[in-house]
Amino acid sequence: MSLRDKVQGWIDKGFTPAQSPLCSKRLVIKNLNQINQLLKEESPYIAQQRIEFLIMDIESGKLDGGKL
Repeated sequence: MSLRDKVQGWIDKGFTPAQSPLCSKRLVIKNLNQINQLLKEESPYIAQQRIEFLIMDIESGKLDGGKL
């Protein structure tokens, strides 16, 4: 059985493959690197705010991979 046959079987059983990633890996990594730099510079309050903004951006869909 080929991979194509397996995937078609999953689709026939109701599995819907994702059209795009849930979140842009590149943007999340960029934000995490900035937060890490803030922690190294001993700015924990600003780092905490950046984490909160990152969470809000992910939840609101601003970092969705398919919308970039």
